[in-house]
Amino acid sequence: MPSTKRNNSRRMASRRRAPRASAFGHPPQIQSNVRVRHTYRFTSSSATATAITPTSTLGAMGGISAAANTNVSSFFGSFLVREVKIYTPPASQGAAATCSLEWIGLANSPNVEVSDTTVSVSDPAVIRARPPVNSLASFWQLASTTPYMTLTAPVGSIIDISLEGVLFDDDVAQAVNAVAASSLGSVYYLSLDPNATHRYAPVSLTTTT
Repeated sequence: MPSTKRNNSRRMASRRRAPRASAFGHPPQIQSNVRVRHTYRFTSSSATATAITPTSTLGAMGGISAAANTNVSSFFGSFLVREVKIYTPPASQGAAATCSLEWIGLANSPNVEVSDTTVSVSDPAVIRARPPVNSLASFWQLASTTPYMTLTAPVGSIIDISLEGVLFDDDVAQAVNAVAASSLGSVYYLSLDPNATHRYAPVSLTTTT
């Protein structure tokens, strides 16, 4: 009887040590496209209502100068807007300051605008908004000059935009933004608005015009 128990114990131990067949199966499928989430910050130098396009946003997400003093090609092929925040202080105590964000509607969907106003230098106007359902910005964006939102951010406003980007992999048309000054092979982060107007400059990142 003891011998039988020892044999059974050896068989059980052998089974525990033996690798399962599934351990040698083929590698699991993966999502090969590289995705990155990041919040980009910009400062406003103009109170003018400004349209934001996918191509300008892709330029703001970072790119490389493929031709000196000519253009910057984006690192990313597409992106999705997660959230936009705007902080707007008044110019002086007692003065009013208003910031706004208008999401562009898609097809039969209406435009949706949000805004905030302040009259206190210690309490800025604040917008925190995510793309509404069926707005253009609620979908993934490729390089395009069709605006997906319009911002009004008076001078001194801070704009934070949280984005999820997919690195360019030669599967879509690459976003290319014209610039006046760039060194071949150098990396630049452009303004959030089209670089021709350059109203929303990036904070703490190398940029150009």
